Amino acid sequence: MDEQNEPVAGAGAPTDRAVSVSESGTDRPSRAETGNERRGRARTWLLWILGIILVAGLASGGYVVYRQMERVRAAEARLDAATELLDAAEDDLLLVDEAVQSEISSEIATQAADALPVAEKVRADALAAVTIIDEVVPVLGEELLPVAEALKASALARADMMAEAPTILEADRKAALAMVPADTALTEIKAAEDFITKAVAEFNKHTADGVRASTANSVEAEKRLTNARSLLATATAAFPEADYTAFVTYIDAKLGLVANSKEIDSLWLAGKVAESNAKLDAYNKKDAEIVAMAAALPTSVRDPIADAYESLTADARDRYFEARERARAAGEQVNVLRGTSTDDE
Repeated sequence: MDEQNEPVAGAGAPTDRAVSVSESGTDRPSRAETGNERRGRARTWLLWILGIILVAGLASGGYVVYRQMERVRAAEARLDAATELLDAAEDDLLLVDEAVQSEISSEIATQAADALPVAEKVRADALAAVTIIDEVVPVLGEELLPVAEALKASALARADMMAEAPTILEADRKAALAMVPADTALTEIKAAEDFITKAVAEFNKHTADGVRASTANSVEAEKRLTNARSLLATATAAFPEADYTAFVTYIDAKLGLVANSKEIDSLWLAGKVAESNAKLDAYNKKDAEIVAMAAALPTSVRDPIADAYESLTADARDRYFEARERARAAGEQVNVLRGTSTDDE
């Protein structure tokens, strides 16, 4: 009987195994928790990495925005510099403009000469402003683009004005320098004609004293005519484009007539009255020719200067005043736009 009870005792063995199974079951949940921790840590790292990427992206984007803002501010400062460059040249621009528009007279030679280098400087400043504006336009905000375009139009118009001004000013200078000797030459010609008239009157007295007085007047006439010719040469040197050929030809004819008068006087005083009278016919014929020549002369001794001036400057003056109008209109537009911009701010 005792031996039969052994299996009963052996039957209790499964209880131990059950316990073992139970213990084994207790170990498995422990291993499952470890796996969750690993996955949790992985997610944490992923979130960190994504955060770092996001922060880096935001920082990079912020830097790009910052850099763009800096570029825009720098462009605006450069646009202000271009404006200041044009504003600083305003007085010089007006100085040149006044010289260009001055009426031509003998007094403007110095004014025109002084304005020539100023025109070159104003043009250089205007072109420098154009270069600055071209550089900053791609960076400027849209609200400033109309201002930049108007400023550029103003600068280009100023540059065009100053490109034409030297031609006008140089012609002004030359014309002014030619006027005084030309005017003085005319005075000398008129004085010579008075002496020639007196010489004829004295000769027609048909007395020795009268003929000698005729010669004295002819000598004075000759001096005045020679001086007039020299003065016209001076005027031509000052303004080579002025053509004084007609006046010089007239003076030379008068000098020839005076030479004939002196010869007639000399013959008469030498007692060769017949020979003297014979030359009178040629003298009178030549005098009539010279009178016709005088009638064909330009109305004024300044006409050759005026004609040369017109020929040299007509196109330049047209272009100058066209550019001047563009500069005026562009300047008004800049003021309007800047006033609007200031109001908006």
